[in-house]
Amino acid sequence: MTEEKKKFRILSIDGGGIRGLIPAKVLADLEYELQQEDPEKKLYEHFDLICGTSTGAILAIAIALGIPSNDLVKFYKENAKIIFPRFILKCLPTKTRAFFSAIYSNKNLLKKLKEVYAAANNGVVPLLKDLKTNVCIPTFNGNDGAINVLKTKHHSDYTRDYKLPAHHVAMSSASAPIYFPPHSFSFKNNYGSGQNVNMIDGGLFANNPALIGIFEATDKLGYNLSQISLLSLGTGKGRQIIKKSWKPKSIFFWLFPNPRIVDIVLDTQAQITEQYIAFLNRALKKNDLAFDYLRVQHDMAGDSIELNASDKKSLQRMEAIGDELSKNNLFNILKFLNIK
Repeated sequence: MTEEKKKFRILSIDGGGIRGLIPAKVLADLEYELQQEDPEKKLYEHFDLICGTSTGAILAIAIALGIPSNDLVKFYKENAKIIFPRFILKCLPTKTRAFFSAIYSNKNLLKKLKEVYAAANNGVVPLLKDLKTNVCIPTFNGNDGAINVLKTKHHSDYTRDYKLPAHHVAMSSASAPIYFPPHSFSFKNNYGSGQNVNMIDGGLFANNPALIGIFEATDKLGYNLSQISLLSLGTGKGRQIIKKSWKPKSIFFWLFPNPRIVDIVLDTQAQITEQYIAFLNRALKKNDLAFDYLRVQHDMAGDSIELNASDKKSLQRMEAIGDELSKNNLFNILKFLNIK
């Protein structure tokens, strides 16, 4: 067996709301090319671990269930207006909106996730144990103020997360403050029962979950750093620009109808993680211990797409960005996966 065959392959997908359409398009193009080589092989079979935060969690779980990535592109395009209906609450005075727990209800998204995931699991609502490859999903536990990474049962220490319904796990990671209310749910199945209270978007600490994957592979699964191959997909570098002369009219500028403060937190977290990993790999390279790392990201150069955009023009632009990323990176991704 060659050294390449021994590599532990990680797929990491950033959070980013509706901008999940961008990596979904890249993955759809990648899956198409991979199936030209082996038509029977699903995308998840090319990775030993998939990490996803928020919208990346939705994608990670879907891929691990064997859902074709092209169907995930359709999921975003067909459900954007259902998940993020336009002009919601705009009929109310601005200050009145602040008394609502969130701009959007999570009911439509949760219902769609349950339907789509169950359809991929022979009509049965899947648990994390039903995923077909290892998965890590960051979320923040608002009930006790602790960071959580919900995981499949790929280590003997993991005795609870695998019992959780997959759609509730995805919703827990995707419940960005202000956009959606904290997600609480109970579960009861053949493997156990329990409750999770006030779960919040994992993007608050790991919007780019690539480091989660590195820690999991080395600390829990026993791989050396040099054995890792990490493919990290972004949802667009937003670059929230604040000019020197800029001054908000009121605190509500940061909150409604587009929560800029949340966008800045998520975007900067993803950027610093990207820099951490690049720094770590440069340091390791000095001793010939570096891991394989490929980051695929689009720089929006200040012309950002809102995380809750659902208009046709924005959806077309996101799909075009994904298409451009594929055109510029697909050969390198295939080479990275030892296909070319």
